[in-house]
Amino acid sequence: MSRLFLGGAARARERRSGRAAERLRGLTLSPIKDVELQASRLPGVVSLAQGIPSFDTPEPIKRFAAQMMDAGATARYSVSPGLPQLREAIAEALERDGMRYDPEREILVTVGSIEAIAATLLASIDDGDEVLVVSPTYASYLPAIRLAGGVPRWVPLNEDANFDLDPRAIADAVGRRTRALLLCNPNNPTGTVFSREQTLRMLRVAAEHDLLVITDEVYKDFVYGEQAIFSAAMDAAARERVIRVCSFSKAYGMTGWRVGFLHGPAERVADVLTVHDALVTCAPVISQYAALAALEQGDACVAEFKAEFRRRRDHVMERLDALSHALDYQKPNASYFVFPRVKDTVRLARDSRGLAAEILQQARVALVPGIAFGPTGESHLRLCYARPAADVDLAFDRLDAYFAGRPARQVVAVPPATPVIVAPHPLRQRGVALLRRLARTRLARQRPKVVAIAGSHGKTALKRTVSELLARRFRVRANPLSYNTAVGLPLAVLGTELETRRPLHVAAGFARAAWSAYAAGEQLDVMVLELGVRRAGDMRAHLEIVQPDVVVITPVAASYLDDLDAVATLRDEIALLCRDGAARGAAVLLCADDPAWSALAHEIDGAICYAAGELLDGELRIGQTAWSVQRDVVGASGQRALAAAVHVARALGMPHDEIAAFLRGAPPG
Repeated sequence: MSRLFLGGAARARERRSGRAAERLRGLTLSPIKDVELQASRLPGVVSLAQGIPSFDTPEPIKRFAAQMMDAGATARYSVSPGLPQLREAIAEALERDGMRYDPEREILVTVGSIEAIAATLLASIDDGDEVLVVSPTYASYLPAIRLAGGVPRWVPLNEDANFDLDPRAIADAVGRRTRALLLCNPNNPTGTVFSREQTLRMLRVAAEHDLLVITDEVYKDFVYGEQAIFSAAMDAAARERVIRVCSFSKAYGMTGWRVGFLHGPAERVADVLTVHDALVTCAPVISQYAALAALEQGDACVAEFKAEFRRRRDHVMERLDALSHALDYQKPNASYFVFPRVKDTVRLARDSRGLAAEILQQARVALVPGIAFGPTGESHLRLCYARPAADVDLAFDRLDAYFAGRPARQVVAVPPATPVIVAPHPLRQRGVALLRRLARTRLARQRPKVVAIAGSHGKTALKRTVSELLARRFRVRANPLSYNTAVGLPLAVLGTELETRRPLHVAAGFARAAWSAYAAGEQLDVMVLELGVRRAGDMRAHLEIVQPDVVVITPVAASYLDDLDAVATLRDEIALLCRDGAARGAAVLLCADDPAWSALAHEIDGAICYAAGELLDGELRIGQTAWSVQRDVVGASGQRALAAAVHVARALGMPHDEIAAFLRGAPPG
């Protein structure tokens, strides 16, 4: 979009007044498309920004559309709700998924999913009505809400639970003018499949407050692992308040065809149809025929796409594990996005716009800043692995170099980071000392078992797997953050964050920390803590706060090998942790896939070795015990994480049958 056009649009807005101006105020180009626009102006950029599948529309779909065009069937409008035969095919597909909807009155074919969402909002809310939007979520929802006269209100997802829904936060956000809740399941940008349990709780909140629930499920066909999608539309009790939106764009490589559909209760769909007819009359007829062919002939193609996206996801997780000194991530269980959190030790970690701009300029990799997806998206970046596999690898090669301090391009000016208020040095020292004392107080009062993780490769996968297994028996917390800064570890122990941008927020953070240390607070049986190292003496400082009951050491990532001094420091500090733990009787687990840790295991009495090879052909064998494994395990890091998690569970006395149920993928309970 040209600057001339954008400038003309801005001047036109200035001339408007009244409600039209109010609705347009604040609308800007989608931040995702803005990143692509910036990338287009630079040579040699590899883009992992916009979520466009790398696949062409499958041949059977294109052939059928061409046949219908040649037969003269595509030159005229269809009826506004869509071709009857397409709506019937959609109804049949819905029934196979356990949802029964009348093709005549309850299904509407739309111009993609965003038209379906916009038309639903225009038909359902009045000026000034609030629409709850989970954060982080798809950026284009906000302009649709504003164009309908609504007011978007963010509700945070639960990052500690892999960005699952938080029904309590939703209930707390409901106000007098709240009319609807808009969410994306599977979620963009996090790749989360919302759990059945939390979805049902969310629907109870919606019923209590009489909210319309709009669920955007465009990534429903790309779900990986054990957890199947549970749609809000599958709950019969909520049927009258749920509008479900789907698209053919993602599953069938049809983003340019612009066709999707929605379904819901007849009365609501009738209202949406009125708006849809006024906006577009009907979806493009040739695209509707292509959608019909997709439903009738596209299953094999979707399966191929899904398998390839899963391979790319697994590979991306391996590449992210090798960047664990810079990025932490939650495992995406669906879609083709991953949403890593930038560790606090990275410059611009709290300014995702500035960081994404710098990566674009210096590394020539286009990523979307996390803040584009809502306030809790800050300190994250969204990566799309729907691009060709070679592009994904090239992008990660450049990211490896960037985070190792070797940018591919000369440093150029980037937008300045948001100013951070930093206390004078003596005051900061006293603040850090106070936080450390509060953390020691909490540990002394509650005495949870502490599982400490150190190393560099695969820590994220290990932390997630250990906490998921232990949570079946114990009250566990494994913060999504890592703790290789002066205040990181005490904040993790205290279960709080310290927002340094505003003085009042700093004071509130210290108040929460004191409450955690001295009040009853959250009762925990186990804390899973990641102990990072940047310089000599860091581990000794960590051990002044925590004395782990279990120590788990991961391999050292290859990305560190360019700095031999850093490698030597890391190994020395980890050896100190292991020897200190063994001297106090802690269980010490060392990854035998790293030769240095295999050698260290011979020096430490009672040290336990674990390795990726303990999981082979669907069976985990530890000593004389073998378990059947039916979980979604990704790459060597995932194999090591599973083996280590079982060792940790055994060290903490978890029963054999509970471990076996976890490995089988059986639900808790």
